[in-house]
Amino acid sequence: MVSRHMGRTILSCSRARLVLVVFSVLAASIFFAGCATDIPGPVNSHTAPTVLVQYGRTGGIAAFNDRLVIFDNGQAVYSRGNKSGEFTVPSDQLSELQRLLVNADFLSLAPSYPAPSPGADYFRYTITYREKTVSTETGGVPDALVAVVGRLDALLADYAPLS
Repeated sequence: MVSRHMGRTILSCSRARLVLVVFSVLAASIFFAGCATDIPGPVNSHTAPTVLVQYGRTGGIAAFNDRLVIFDNGQAVYSRGNKSGEFTVPSDQLSELQRLLVNADFLSLAPSYPAPSPGADYFRYTITYREKTVSTETGGVPDALVAVVGRLDALLADYAPLS
């Protein structure tokens, strides 16, 4: 008998809680429906930027070790030796870089373009665009990537100086 009585009590309490929850949700819905026109929604929906291009340059006579990541919104992060930082690529330069990457027909490039002969002070470049990585070295840079490498090197020089 006691367990049956306790079962009814628990069931009654559960029903009461359910009614209370439903009532609370309905009351909140009615309240917020009236306020919906008074509270503006977000002006812009924010989406996280995606990586446009990743660039690495190592080697050279000064033993460079440069890394640069540029996002589609123009934000960039870099590391050069023991320094790191961030900057914003101006929109005209970002558009130019995007155009150069498209014109390079990047996705059709081979994964590697080594130098035709070894060199002690050569640079090694690694570029990742649209999830494809291409590596090349001084003297082996394909014509399609010459302008891309030049633009990325210029961005490092202009916005991420060593000194």
